[in-house]
Amino acid sequence: MNYHLFSNKDLKLKLPFGCIISGPSSTGKSTFVRKLIFNSDQLIEPIPKSILYCYGEYNTLVPELQRAGVSVYSGVPPEDLIKKQEQPALVILDDLMYSIDEKYLSELFTKKSHHLNFGIIFITQNLFEKNSKSHVRILCILY
Repeated sequence: MNYHLFSNKDLKLKLPFGCIISGPSSTGKSTFVRKLIFNSDQLIEPIPKSILYCYGEYNTLVPELQRAGVSVYSGVPPEDLIKKQEQPALVILDDLMYSIDEKYLSELFTKKSHHLNFGIIFITQNLFEKNSKSHVRILCILY
């Protein structure tokens, strides 16, 4: 068999990008994102100059990120807040599935992430929720 070896550079996320992390409660989604944030200089290229973490429910990650200099925002971030982030940026939407407008979510993953030069991570507990947003989320996976 012919195995291909990967260097660290081969496995880096390239800004701008779209990413969906989905899984039930207590499966390590927040732990994964925490490690991604704290190791972003090694995992994301180019290195994000700013990180905006937006959450639906307050959790223990919020104060930890604040202490580390990450901007945090409760709720869906307005576009002007995203525009104020130093570029390239990383925007994380955690547990905002029921709060975010379907059209806005789609635009963040497609046009806005590329034009405003940011990567976006959408964290959700159920990728296949029986509502219209599931269609948008599935489409966003392709970008």
